[in-house]
Amino acid sequence: MHTFSVAGSDGRAVRAVAHGPEDAPAVLIAHGFKGFKDWGMFPWMAERLGAAGLRAIRFDFSHNGVEETDFDRLDLFLLDTPTRHQEDLRALADAIEGPFGLLGHSRGGGDAILFAAGEPRVQAVATLAAVATTVFEPPDWEDQLRGQGYYGMPNARTKQLMPIGRHAFESGRAWSIEDAARELDRPVLLIHGTADESVAPGSMDQLAAWCKSAETLPIEGAGHTFGAVHPFQGSTADLETALDRVATFFQAHLM
Repeated sequence: MHTFSVAGSDGRAVRAVAHGPEDAPAVLIAHGFKGFKDWGMFPWMAERLGAAGLRAIRFDFSHNGVEETDFDRLDLFLLDTPTRHQEDLRALADAIEGPFGLLGHSRGGGDAILFAAGEPRVQAVATLAAVATTVFEPPDWEDQLRGQGYYGMPNARTKQLMPIGRHAFESGRAWSIEDAARELDRPVLLIHGTADESVAPGSMDQLAAWCKSAETLPIEGAGHTFGAVHPFQGSTADLETALDRVATFFQAHLM
């Protein structure tokens, strides 16, 4: 296991942990909304992919709100945007030698598709419970922005109110996952639980319809994190099913 960082959006650190052989093909693991590289399943996922002969790199987006402890920098979270995620992925990609793969969960899955469409070094993309759009506009978002300067999203786990700034909404409109998926000409694997409580399972079908060629794996009864929680309490049957398929996919297309 090797820790490192690169300068991402606005020069802020993108902190990363690499698992597996140093000379193996790399797979970047992008977390989702209210996620971070040490959340629940991500260290386990990276270890599993490392054991499968891949160099799995889990990382924190530069403005995800986590610096020393669990969401201790909500001032940074307020400034997070889809554009910053693309800048962070670019910084990581430039630090990797040779082609690589992308694995994204939830919003990170959308980030992975957006980045891969314009980056030929990405050889394969796998997503877990991926979103199909960057546009998130609840009915009261404008009222909240005018009233308090941010939109507040409750975090059920930490009991914090996660602030989403105006730039996040504006940046979301500037990126089209549909357009990126239609342009993507690399192998794509889409995995989604049929009981996902956060991202509608139909998102997988949308993405599959847009992609030139995509494998899909619906996991019956699985939720948004495939049964994983934070702190991590061990793998689940759904998580094992998903990661076995992910590992086989990347072995086939990267090794």
